[in-house]
Amino acid sequence: MTNIQGSVSYAKHDGGVFMPKDVQVVATWPARTFLENIAIDKAGMIFVSVYSHNRIDRYDPARGLTTAFAVLPAPPMGLAFDASGVLWVTGGKFPEGPGFVWKIAADGSVQHWSDLPDAPFINGCTLHPDGRTLLACESLTGRILAIDLREADRWSAWLTDDLIKPNRPHYPGANGIKIVDGWAWISVSGRALMVRTKLQPDGYPGPLETVATHIIGDDFALGSSGSLYITTHVEQTLVHIDPAGIRTTIAGPEQGAVGATACAFGCTPDDESALYVTTDGGFIVPYENKVQEAKLLRLKVGETGYALIANSV
Repeated sequence: MTNIQGSVSYAKHDGGVFMPKDVQVVATWPARTFLENIAIDKAGMIFVSVYSHNRIDRYDPARGLTTAFAVLPAPPMGLAFDASGVLWVTGGKFPEGPGFVWKIAADGSVQHWSDLPDAPFINGCTLHPDGRTLLACESLTGRILAIDLREADRWSAWLTDDLIKPNRPHYPGANGIKIVDGWAWISVSGRALMVRTKLQPDGYPGPLETVATHIIGDDFALGSSGSLYITTHVEQTLVHIDPAGIRTTIAGPEQGAVGATACAFGCTPDDESALYVTTDGGFIVPYENKVQEAKLLRLKVGETGYALIANSV
């Protein structure tokens, strides 16, 4: 990879050639704001977890307006919508925990759903295709947790594997998770891996297989072509991996991707080929020794993404 100045050089990270796309900064937050994750509802409204401020904010693309949506008692991490429009949120202060799950209604009202006392580093989440289970990464212990969405405080380990444990200090293991066409994809940051597992007829995972190495992925999105779009956070970039495995870094610090944490495709006709990216502005690893504004970026990437909303609970 052509190194981007200010990134954390790590020999195992390979972002391919640097071929930046045009990027639009659609919203900003003051320096030392940590945007962690993103989810987009059926109406195209964009929700971001503001880890640093224990809050969920909402961005309206039609109006260009950002507002506070919900305030939480602990830092939010992963976000996922179910088919009924409920926003499910994982959170907790990493890396000491404990973890939590909250249920947030369309009006922003918050219901405490589950305590996860032995989950010190709860992270990204997604809806299981059954529509009644939230899958959440636990980034220290090598587990994906299954949280029951019908009965509060009922959860179990869905997947446990050494391959999704961290093997490097200060790096998470399993970080982001998405399910597309019966496959659960997982970014494993500390091992610089993307892995996946085929869901079995009973809804549980099959064996893990490695699909990409040498990539420090935080969160990611899947394009309809089979492409991966991966935010690298401490590497300050957004990387595209096409179906043939060819890698391109499509955004770096000059495009606003300092501390790129998560990404998701829009879902309205005007936005379905737009990829939205959250950043922390270098909150974790400053760029050129300076923490910038946190940003919401919009890139036109020339393809649509997969819908991630599962069946109704």
